[in-house]
Parts: sequence; C-alpha cells; structure tokens
Amino acid sequence: MATTVSQRRNASIGRRAFSYCAEVILLFAGLLLLQGVLIVLRLNPLVQSVLSGSGISKGVYHLWLLGTVDLPLILYYTGTLGSSAQATLMMRWLGLRLEPVHGGPVGARRALVRTVVMLIPFEVNHFFLVWANSPEGIPNQLSLQYAVVGILILTYILTAALSPRGQSVHDLLAGTVVINTREG
Repeated sequence: MATTVSQRRNASIGRRAFSYCAEVILLFAGLLLLQGVLIVLRLNPLVQSVLSGSGISKGVYHLWLLGTVDLPLILYYTGTLGSSAQATLMMRWLGLRLEPVHGGPVGARRALVRTVVMLIPFEVNHFFLVWANSPEGIPNQLSLQYAVVGILILTYILTAALSPRGQSVHDLLAGTVVINTREG
C-alpha cells in the first residue's frame, strides 16, 4: 500500500540510526563470510602476499577493498533501495521505507546516488587505512582520520536533525525521504 506524499510520516533519526547500525552488523557478517571464502579459495591477494612475504602495493590493496567491500555494499544498498520494496532488510523489519520527496518509485539512479553519498565516510576511512600510514603499514594519521570521518558522520546526523523532513545529506542529494510504514 503506497502512501501519498501528504499522508506519510517521516522516520525518526533514532529509528533510522538503529536500522543503519543493525544493517552494518548484518553486512559486516556477510563481508567477513565473503572474505573467508576468498581466503579458502586462495583468491585473496593480501593473504597470499603476507604468506609469501612479497608485500602488496597500496593501490592493489585499495582496489581489493573497492571490489570486495565497497562494491558489494553499493550493490546491496542500491539493489534493495531501488527495488519495489524501497527498503533494506533492516528497514523492512523496522517498518521503514525510502521514497522520493515528490512520490513515485525510488528507481536505480536515485538509489545509487543515495548509496554512494551515504558511503562517503566509509570510503574516506578506507582511504586513510590504505594511504595514511607508514611504509610498514602502521597507521600514523589516526587523529586526522577520526576527526575527518567523525565530522562527516556528524554532518550527516546534524543535517537529518535540522531538516524538516529528517533528510540527511544523502537524502537531500538523491531527493529521498525515509518514512514509517507502520502506524503508531
């Protein structure tokens, strides 16, 4: 049952945050499983380089993260949010749905834009993990990393808190809003 733009109730920031955190735990488990399978199949170049003592370039390491962490997340969020359900698994469980501000289906383009922007803090963290460390791989910019990622996350939260519709940065850029699908 689709709600009209005037009938919908915007989801609270707390409920959205809980949904996102629960989703992150679910996805982390899935990514660990994927990495485990790739290790067992001897397809993980990081493990192979450690075992052989040959080392791996930072570029290859970052590409590995993009292909085996970022890409699955982008496909998951874009696929679920752009589907007819217009919700991730946790959003559905909690009675939340993504809708365009002016109604209609979300679609793949909007879902992709929202997903890519939503994952910017995640990718900035990857950038620091790969590129901001010593030649031995020891992180040496942790304070800057935490500050930059923290500021980005705080910006997303404050934007949602100050927006009349509860829209965060990714919702504003994609033209979407998260709504409650349950009464009460």
